[in-house]
Amino acid sequence: MIGLLIITHDTIGEAYRGLAHHFFLGNTPENIRILGVETDESHEHIIERARKLVTELDSDAGVLIMTDIFGATPCNAARSLVEEGKTAMLTGLNAPMMIKAINYSGNAHDLAAFTQTVKEAAINGIINVPAPSLGGNPC
Repeated sequence: MIGLLIITHDTIGEAYRGLAHHFFLGNTPENIRILGVETDESHEHIIERARKLVTELDSDAGVLIMTDIFGATPCNAARSLVEEGKTAMLTGLNAPMMIKAINYSGNAHDLAAFTQTVKEAAINGIINVPAPSLGGNPC
């Protein structure tokens, strides 16, 4: 089982927790932790809290860390936690990415392959929907 650590600005992570509860009917797996970064929180404190959560989540399969925005505080703190074969990180958290990660993390054992699968779900979840043509339904 691969652990999932979601690090976001303030309460964005709580919104994703609510989304997970909605999709999984309140049965969100125990291998997930969410860390909301406060605006006045020091970089060192964020890293300390995140390390503790990684330790809680760490199984032999590793931990995937997902952050909301590349280059922002949650991402910058999480970068120091990336360790080959133990932790991996993806930025640009979106709903398809999170749902794929939650849905498959329980049976995943290859961190690198799992990270690539989750990244592809994030990218493939972004769809440019054209204006509907007469009589057609774009979705």
